[in-house]
Amino acid sequence: MFLPPIQEIRKRRTALGLSQKHLADSVGVSQSLIAKIESNRVHPSYEVVKRIFEYFDRIEQPKRGLAKDIETRDVVWLKKNEKIKDAAEKMRQYGFSQLPIRDDREEICIGSISERQIVQGLLKELDPKVFYEKPVTEVMEEQFPVVDENIPISAVALLLQHSQAVLTARKGKIVGIITPTDLLAAANRERNQR
Repeated sequence: MFLPPIQEIRKRRTALGLSQKHLADSVGVSQSLIAKIESNRVHPSYEVVKRIFEYFDRIEQPKRGLAKDIETRDVVWLKKNEKIKDAAEKMRQYGFSQLPIRDDREEICIGSISERQIVQGLLKELDPKVFYEKPVTEVMEEQFPVVDENIPISAVALLLQHSQAVLTARKGKIVGIITPTDLLAAANRERNQR
């Protein structure tokens, strides 16, 4: 079997949103070995490298599924006129660390907000009560990428390297959301089925 260069291991692992520990557990080696391989401090056996690339191939195969197979269909939205306190409460209530923001008149996503942004805003604001009363649009970031729900999960994994979430659409209408947690849960389910 022809194997790609060892330098590809780190690139493919991060593209799939996998931690070193997850990869190590999945192929039956230690996390420190994965770290040494990725930093070029050790030359692993052919068998270890083969298991790593075979695992990547299994995860990336289209049979693994499409975005719609792992999306969360009940998207929790923030409206653009809601306050930061509303965002914090919804995140707490639903257990999310990020939420999309939409303009209800046009039903389109206009931005996003995360726990990280709220914490950073609190650190800059002298009076937290004032900060929590501001509209979410004052601290929102760019909207999450929107993809067709029929794209392969591997393509979603690539987007999640640069975004905290990906929205999925059917016929142009947003129907779901995928976060790194959803991706890892799908990978764990697949691993447990083996």
